[in-house]
Amino acid sequence: MATNLNDKILAALITIGTCLFLFIILKSTLLLAIILLALAVVMITFSERKGWMELAIKILEKNRAISALIFVLFILFLPFLAEGNNYTLHIMIMAGIFSIVALGLNFQIGGIGQINFATAAFYGIGAYTTAILSTKFGVSPWIGTLLALVSATLLGLIVGYPALKARGYYLSLVTMALQLMFTLLIVNIDWIGGPNGVPNIPSYEIFGYSLRSPLNLFGLQMPYQVNYLYLVYLLLALAIVFSSRIARSRIGIAWNAIDQDPVVASCQGVNLTSTQMLAFCLGAVFAGLAGGIYAHYTSFIGAENFDFSVSLIIICMVVLGGTDNVIGVVVGALFLTMLDEKLRDFANLRLLMYSLILIVILILRPKGLLPKRIRLYPKKGIPGLENNAKANSAVDRGGSH
Repeated sequence: MATNLNDKILAALITIGTCLFLFIILKSTLLLAIILLALAVVMITFSERKGWMELAIKILEKNRAISALIFVLFILFLPFLAEGNNYTLHIMIMAGIFSIVALGLNFQIGGIGQINFATAAFYGIGAYTTAILSTKFGVSPWIGTLLALVSATLLGLIVGYPALKARGYYLSLVTMALQLMFTLLIVNIDWIGGPNGVPNIPSYEIFGYSLRSPLNLFGLQMPYQVNYLYLVYLLLALAIVFSSRIARSRIGIAWNAIDQDPVVASCQGVNLTSTQMLAFCLGAVFAGLAGGIYAHYTSFIGAENFDFSVSLIIICMVVLGGTDNVIGVVVGALFLTMLDEKLRDFANLRLLMYSLILIVILILRPKGLLPKRIRLYPKKGIPGLENNAKANSAVDRGGSH
């Protein structure tokens, strides 16, 4: 009983410490943020070598309800902690949006082991779909966002099937070409705004209340960003739950099997094409959803919001946090979004900075800050494996007589 209580207290302290660290980086200058992130990487590496990181992860997994509750309270009270600062809230909203996109990409990188350089294209398709529908045809932003999911999924189906015929470096080149094509198309098609983008995108409304209106909380008037903060993190919570459950399902097991050895997975009854397509399309759905939210939140979108550098940033988020680790991906997305926002004054160097970050991560922390833990699955976990196991058992019994 005492051990369980101690674990709960430790889980609460770890989560509170993480939230405070997050808030300090949120409020700090660029130089201080970089120093703090570097110290965090050093401490995590040291803790992992001492075995403390593994112990902390086990404690958090056993008491995930407490950790989740504390983080929810942190988000709920963030507007008061930030004293209604618009920019602080904006950074956290963008961090939540990018976390959703990164979770979708994690299905591909962490699930089936394929790198997709066109994530920003799917993100952009979602944004442009709902933006065009709401500005040119008067479609409700909520319906437009649902149609954004459909359009992103259709693009995933159209592009995914031929793209997944290639593997490794070839798939990376195919998705890279798709990303570059998407950027060129939206810049050169005047009907969708061309280089000028799409302005005056309407906000979401709930029973006539626009989410772009100030919010009164306990007698205090908060900026409209608070509305979007709560909306984005509600959707992020649902995305985390969905991602965690699918990772532990038969589909997640099949993805891991394909990542380890597609030939063996196929021999065990896994349909490689449909299983990989599912990962590709789910990633497109998450990106399309995030794109739709982004369009209605900012009220303006342009080609620069969905170019190749954005895809590279999202890949860095997944790799930094730890592929196939849901919480790790969210942590990576939160910290890199904050760093990205603080690098706005160095826009011309952003691509260089993220290329360097990716290189350093791959050299020093190839498994990410919070790498995935090795999971042992029952034989019945992979479709087809249970029957093969029974057949092998029968052969063994027959040979023993």
